Amino acid sequence: MSGDDKITPISAGAPDADNTSDILKPGAHDGDIIQSRGVTRMEAVYRESQSNRKLFWLVGASVLVCAWAYSLDSSTTSYYSVDASSFFKQHSSILATLSIATSIISAVSKPFIAKISDITSRPYTYLLILGFYIVGYIIAATSKTISAYVVGEVFVAIGSSGIDLTNDIIVADLTPLEWRGFASSMLSTPFIINTWFSGKIVDALEKRNQWRWGYGMFAIIMPVALGPAVAALIWLDRMAKKKGVVNIASSNAARRNVDDTADQEAQQKTIGNMTTPVAGNKEKWTQSLRMNLEEIDAFGLVLLGFGWSLLLLPFSLKTYAEHGWRNQSLIAMMIVGGLLLMAYIVFEMKFARVPSAPRRLVFNKTFVMAIVIDSFYMLAGNIRSLYWSSYVYVAKPWSYQDWVYYGNTLTLALCITGPLVGLAQRWTHRYKFIQIVGLGIKIIGIGIMLDGHVAAVGTGALVMSSILIGIGGSMSVVGSRVASQASVPHQDVALAVSLLSLWSKIGSAIGSAIVAVIWSNQMPKQLRKYLPDGTPETTLKKLFGDMRSLRTAYDFEDPIRQGAITAYRHALYYCIIVALALAFVPLVAAFFQTNYFLGKQQNAVTDVGNDGLPLNEKHRNPDPLPPPKNKKEAFLRFWAGNI
Repeated sequence: MSGDDKITPISAGAPDADNTSDILKPGAHDGDIIQSRGVTRMEAVYRESQSNRKLFWLVGASVLVCAWAYSLDSSTTSYYSVDASSFFKQHSSILATLSIATSIISAVSKPFIAKISDITSRPYTYLLILGFYIVGYIIAATSKTISAYVVGEVFVAIGSSGIDLTNDIIVADLTPLEWRGFASSMLSTPFIINTWFSGKIVDALEKRNQWRWGYGMFAIIMPVALGPAVAALIWLDRMAKKKGVVNIASSNAARRNVDDTADQEAQQKTIGNMTTPVAGNKEKWTQSLRMNLEEIDAFGLVLLGFGWSLLLLPFSLKTYAEHGWRNQSLIAMMIVGGLLLMAYIVFEMKFARVPSAPRRLVFNKTFVMAIVIDSFYMLAGNIRSLYWSSYVYVAKPWSYQDWVYYGNTLTLALCITGPLVGLAQRWTHRYKFIQIVGLGIKIIGIGIMLDGHVAAVGTGALVMSSILIGIGGSMSVVGSRVASQASVPHQDVALAVSLLSLWSKIGSAIGSAIVAVIWSNQMPKQLRKYLPDGTPETTLKKLFGDMRSLRTAYDFEDPIRQGAITAYRHALYYCIIVALALAFVPLVAAFFQTNYFLGKQQNAVTDVGNDGLPLNEKHRNPDPLPPPKNKKEAFLRFWAGNI
C-alpha cells in the first residue's frame, strides 16, 4: 500500500465514540482516511457477536430473510412492466425510458446510501431505504397515468437498490475475504426457491389482470421481512455501546497506524482555522448538515445523475419526438447533459472536499478493472436482454408461468453457480482465473443466441444460452465483487460497493439507450417487411406500442403473429451482435486484475480482521500445510478455515 493510502486515526480516548463527528483533516489528501462512525460501529458489532455466536448467526439469518423478500420482488415484478406499459399503450417506448431512468437514479442513489450508512449506521440506513421502497410500490400500484407509474418505479429503484447495497455492505463488514464470495453469493440463493413459484404468482395475477396487486403486496412483505434484520443489528449495536466495545473499536484504527503521541494528537480535528474537540461541543445542525452533505458529495452526485439522465434519455425518446433527432428539446437535453458531466469532472477534481470517486480509488488498478468489467458486462447485458423477454413472449406459445420460468433460467444459473464460485475462491484463495474462465463462457452463451443472421428461436438454444450466460456471469460478478472489496481499506468498502454498482448501473443505462435506438430504427422497418401484405399502418403502430396484443388478438399460427415473430428475430440480431462484440471488453480487462490472496483479512491492503485488529503474518499469506492424509482431513481443514 502506498504512503498516500494510510488510515488517519479516530480518537482512541473520546468519551463517547458513538457521538464522534467524522470529518476530514485540514488539507487532507484523497488518500487520507478517517474511519467513519458507521464503520467503527460495525467493527464493534462484530466483536460483540464473537462473544455470542448465536447473535452472529441471527444477523446472518435475518439478512438472508431480507434477501429472500428482495429476490421474490425481482422474480415477479419485472414481468408486470409488460402489462403496465401495455396498459398505458406505451410498451416499446416506456421499457427503454424506464430502464434508463431507474438505472441512473438507483445508481446515483447508492453512493448517497453508502455514505449515510457510514455516517450513521447500517440498521438505520435500512429504515430510510425501506421508506422509499414502500412509498414507491404504493404509487406504482395505484397509478392512473404513465407519469405516476414511472415516479413509483423510481422510488422503488432507490429502495430496492438500497436494500441490496446494504445487504452487501453488512456481508463485507462481517465476513473475511476467504468467505466473502461465498457469503455474498448466499444472498442470491433465495432466487433458487422463488424461481419455482414466482411463475405461479405472476400467472395467477396476470389471468385476473391484477398486476397492480403484484406491485402492492411488496409494500407489506418487505417491512415484515426486513424487521428482524433491523432489530438484530440495532440490538447488537446498543449492546456493544453499553459494554464500551464501540470505544475499543474506535481505538483499533489508532493502534494500527500511530503511536501513543499520535493518539493524543488525534483528540482534535481542525476545520479551516477553527479547532474543535472530537467529543464535547455540539455543532449547529446546519454545520452538521453541511459537513454530511460534503462527505456524501451530494452536489457532485446530483451533477452526475442529471448529466447522465439528460444525455441518455433522448435516445429512448427520439422515436416519439417531433422531428426525431432534430427536436430542439432533445438537442437541448443532450447538450445540457454533456455540460453537466463535464462540470461533474471539474468539480470532483478541483472543488469536492470528499470526492465521490477519491483519488485513491481512481488510481486503484484492481478497482478500476472491476468497474470496467461490471459496467461493460451490464452494458452488453442490457443490449442483449431488454427486448429479449418480449420476443420470447411472442415467439413461444408458452403460458405465463412457463414464460416466467424461462425468464428466471438465467437468474437460476447465476444463483446456483454463485455459492460454488465462492467455495472455489475459498479453496484456491484466488479469484482471477475463475473470473477469466467465466467471461469466456458468457461469450459462448451470447453467441448461441444467434441463428445465422437472426435471433435463435429453438427452445434448446434459448435455454442453453441462458444457462451459460448465467454460469459465466456468476463467475465474473463474484470475482469483481471480491476483488473490488479486497483492494480497499474497511473505511472504503461501502463506497467501493456503491461505486461498482453505480458504474454498473450507468453501463446498464447506456445499454438501454443504445438498444432503444437500434430497436426504434429496426423494429418498425422489420414489421413493415414481414407482416402480411395489406396490413394497415395503424395495426403496425399498435403492435409496436402494445406487444401484448399479439398474444391476446392473434393465434400462434396467425400470419400476423408469425410475421411479427420473424420481424423480432431480424431486429434482435442487431442487438445481439453488438452485445457479443462488447462482451470481449470485460474479458480483456480481467487479465489486468490483481490476484489478491483471500485470507482472514477484512481486506487485502491493511491486513486487519473484521474486528479492526491487526492479523498475524500467517493469516495474511500463510505457508501451505502439508497435503491432507485423507479426504476427511481435507474436508475438516476446508470448513475449519485452515489451509
